Amino acid sequence: MKGVRLSTVSGQSPGAPCSRCHATGCPWDRIGEQAVCPDCEEQLALGEGEPLVERLVSHGCAVCGQNGTVRYMTFALHARDPLEIDLCPQHFHGLMARRLDRYAYRQLSRQLQAVGLTARQVFLLHEAFYDERGHPLQPVPEP
Repeated sequence: MKGVRLSTVSGQSPGAPCSRCHATGCPWDRIGEQAVCPDCEEQLALGEGEPLVERLVSHGCAVCGQNGTVRYMTFALHARDPLEIDLCPQHFHGLMARRLDRYAYRQLSRQLQAVGLTARQVFLLHEAFYDERGHPLQPVPEP
């Protein structure tokens, strides 16, 4: 199984409410099996929300290949199918907090291109934090 792949949402309702605040209205990202709205994702990134506990699955990380990952599913801008990314805890936290190192950002960007997507379609706010080469433009304050 590839670490970055397009998916069908079989067995899951794309309109499920946020598992944290119960907001409805859009197909939210999924962390493991939990639907999480952008506001709750931001609280996780800032360290202000309740801790997220998710069981690791036996897949390799899309960035480093480490076994033991969390599946992150998101709906890329203008894409027909959702995107799934398997990330180890370190890279998952980096993605959520917009603290991916240059290597990780470039690795994910290359893999996105392989499935027909661009980093801008997936990392909508990341362009404020990374340039086209993956260099950080501004740090996110530590929680």
